[in-house]
Amino acid sequence: MSDIDSKALRAAMSGTGPRKITMRQAIGFGVGDCYGGGQLTLIATYLSLFWTRFCGMDIGTAQTIIGLSALISAVAALVFGVLDDNLYRYDLGLRFGRRRLLLMVIGPLILLGVFLWIPGLPLAVYAAAYVFWVVLAQAFQTAYNPLPGEMTPDFNSRAKLSTVRLFISTGIGTAIPVAGGLVLAVTGETTPRGYMIFTIGSTVIFAVAVFACWRSTWEMTPEAAGFGAYARGGRDGHIGAARWMRRAAKVLREYASTLHIKEFRKHLAIYLLVQVSMDVFGQTFVFFVVYDWNRTAAFASLLLGCAVVSLPLMPVFGWAMTKIGPKRLYAINFTGCLIGAAWLCAAWALAGRIPGGAWTVFALAGALWFFAFKSLCGYLPWAVFPYIADIDQIVTRRYRSATFSGIQASFRQLGSGLATIAVGVILGAVGFDATRDMQTPAARLGLGAVLLGWFACAMAICWIVSAHLNISKRTDGIVLKEITRLRNGGAKADVAPETRSVVERLTGLDYDDCWR
Repeated sequence: MSDIDSKALRAAMSGTGPRKITMRQAIGFGVGDCYGGGQLTLIATYLSLFWTRFCGMDIGTAQTIIGLSALISAVAALVFGVLDDNLYRYDLGLRFGRRRLLLMVIGPLILLGVFLWIPGLPLAVYAAAYVFWVVLAQAFQTAYNPLPGEMTPDFNSRAKLSTVRLFISTGIGTAIPVAGGLVLAVTGETTPRGYMIFTIGSTVIFAVAVFACWRSTWEMTPEAAGFGAYARGGRDGHIGAARWMRRAAKVLREYASTLHIKEFRKHLAIYLLVQVSMDVFGQTFVFFVVYDWNRTAAFASLLLGCAVVSLPLMPVFGWAMTKIGPKRLYAINFTGCLIGAAWLCAAWALAGRIPGGAWTVFALAGALWFFAFKSLCGYLPWAVFPYIADIDQIVTRRYRSATFSGIQASFRQLGSGLATIAVGVILGAVGFDATRDMQTPAARLGLGAVLLGWFACAMAICWIVSAHLNISKRTDGIVLKEITRLRNGGAKADVAPETRSVVERLTGLDYDDCWR
């Protein structure tokens, strides 16, 4: 490797050994999820509403564009996952890093998202802009999600990174609807001007946040990630299309191999149900408040702002993650979510039947309860994710976090796309029309069933699956200790009985089939 490449590599890695995670560094990492979490809130809360009110679309068309774009994003996730994990094979990755290279490119490209919020454009422009938006968001998640595992192997430090990340993500997810509600209250809901002010402003904030994250994070060296030979001069050089095509079968096998890990299959089931439920909830909640509760979009934004209650709870989430473990925390979480869904349903049943002031207090209290547990619902899968690659590493000897992120995101986008299309079809079938001031009883019932029925069913299934999780601070520590022992030349035959048992329970494989 030339001196120039060596210097660039050292700069990209920001160090060659484990570094202590301070609060400043955790914030530098977590600020990236202003975009990751914020853009989901922005799109889910306002895009369908904006398109149907000001861009000439009906609900079916808007939901179809969103759903089909998610399917495209599912394919993009597979491409980005393996590409990002293997960028150390090439000069480009060695010069700029594999995770941080994508972050550096994505920041300025986010600004193209303003085209989603300009009325009067052709339908094809909205569709193309949204496809680009979701693919860009997918590229970001592929590079961003592995960073806690890249930055430190320590369980508590990873929990700190995940906690700060979710604190910031929840904060921006809360601030967006609150800001939206305030702007709409001032400018009115009948013109696009207010929507454009805060959506375009939010897009600029997203771009700045990704730039700050790029400047504040680091990743594993090629040696630590299993690509030392390429750093020492054995790299592949030019990335050619023909070479990637020849590797297509290997890429598919790489993704399929992630499903061999038993704990990942459980985690994936929970993650998919949680995320798709949140997508459906976000796409329908404003409509639910406006038409089933007979309140304004500004009031819906106020209720979404109740998610702020989870911000002081984030340190508690992080503490509970390390002290009682994900299995017990999941049980508490899903119980709270089911109670919250029942509370919102009760508010629906009582709307117009009790005095307005009492109803508002009841609805606000239900929203506070619901969003506190909904935030925990969003926190836990991401807090668990960094440890999945540790379990895989005891099997494959490689740290493949972006590959896991890619397959996870692909399934998520596939599920989200199909669910979004299904929501549009169901609402269209029951006669829902967002251009009307009032909906038919069948449309209101269908809207409530989509919002609350799906969420409650998903939470019940997640509760059952989470009861069989085995990952914890203790079991992850055992896995990491065994990886270190084997990497230092230890014999597989000398494995301790407890370690063998833990590895087999987490991987679902015989210990003799691990560390291949």
